[in-house]
Formats: sequence, structure tokens, C-alpha cells
Amino acid sequence: MSNNQGLVILATVAVLLALVAWFDVRCLADLSRTGDRELRYFDRNTWALIIVLSFPIGPMLYLLYAKGPRRP
Repeated sequence: MSNNQGLVILATVAVLLALVAWFDVRCLADLSRTGDRELRYFDRNTWALIIVLSFPIGPMLYLLYAKGPRRP
């Protein structure tokens, strides 16, 4: 592998990691602005763990299922 190929791979990995971090931060910021009564299925701490620990499925699950009708 030439030096240029290594730099391209490194740049690609850096961009992908930055994208992952950005998506997680955006979802966590949205979670912090969402009221407890607006969250479905889990509490705030559980959703935060799902977002952080199970990329890319966790943030997508949050966006699809976390918000909805108020819980009793």
C-alpha cells in the first residue's frame, strides 16, 4: 500500500468517525431538550445509553420510537 492510499484511508476513517460523533451529539442534544413526559418506552438515561452504545441502530431507534404521545 502506498503512502497516498494510507492517507486516503485515514481521512475516510476520520470523516466517518466525525459523522458518527455528530449524529450521536445531535440525538443526545435533542434528547436533552425533550421533556420526560414526551418520551415513550424508556426513560432519558436508557435512551442516552441506546444512542451512544449501539450506533447506528440506536440513534435511528431514538428518532423513530422515542417521542410520541405522553406516558401516563
